[in-house]
Amino acid sequence: MQFLFLMLTGLALGAANIVPGVSGATLAVIFRIYDKLIESINSLVSDTKKSLVFLIPVGIGMAVGILVVGTLLDGLFDRFSFQTSALIAGLIAGGIPYIYSLAISKDDKKPVYYVIAAIAAIVIILLAVAIPTPVTEAAGEFSWGFAALLFFSGVAVAAALITPGVSGAMMLMLFGLLPTVMHTISLITDYLRTPFDFGLLPPIMQVAVPLGLGMVIGILLASRIIAYLLKKHFTVTYFAILGMVIGSIFVVFSNPDTYASVDRMTAGLVVVGVIAFVVGAAIALIFASKQPAREDTTSE
Repeated sequence: MQFLFLMLTGLALGAANIVPGVSGATLAVIFRIYDKLIESINSLVSDTKKSLVFLIPVGIGMAVGILVVGTLLDGLFDRFSFQTSALIAGLIAGGIPYIYSLAISKDDKKPVYYVIAAIAAIVIILLAVAIPTPVTEAAGEFSWGFAALLFFSGVAVAAALITPGVSGAMMLMLFGLLPTVMHTISLITDYLRTPFDFGLLPPIMQVAVPLGLGMVIGILLASRIIAYLLKKHFTVTYFAILGMVIGSIFVVFSNPDTYASVDRMTAGLVVVGVIAFVVGAAIALIFASKQPAREDTTSE
């Protein structure tokens, strides 16, 4: 029963982590496994057997959740890229009040914190403007630059996965990689259905391998770094996160993939996009209202 509970919990965490604006780590807090999750990751080397007993069922569930939701999102991006992106932007925006409440929960609202948030937002926006949107290497051509981008985004995603209030998929959005990763997840689902279609492996491996390596290293390192930052510099850390989240909304609408399925921008499409944004924000706000108070969100 414990194995099944952990697997179902992992499924929920995986599904949450693949949706921008929804924090899998916060779900872990709600399901009361967050402390155990961080402890198991940090003791993976020193107490491997005990850690794996906990992490394996959670990992299996997360993999299933990521495949199911990732495949669904890829289909939505393919057919309704603008509407889906607007919904995602709404989910991100709707999570801002909760992250702000975390940021101010341990300290006074000093002006310097807002400066930190503004700097973080500006940096994210400048990066989105300066760095070209990565193109999926669907033709099977390997690129070291693309692999490096995937690796470092994997490290960032790993850090987000264990930070309450922060979305792992939002980090992919910041790097301009969310549609690419969603497409790769869809290819993995296709391959599982047709395991002898080896032509699917090159585009899968060139995304999954560097991203996966970054996530593994990120989980092992980031779990300790994030735990330290949340313990020693909680307010500064969350105000920086707040700025990144605000900046990521700009990233959504500056990304050419947002308009991939749009032949011509019309007033009707804009209205639908606004509605999708509002719906996404409402969903995130409702989800945030069910989340635990600050004192239950870390192991301090």
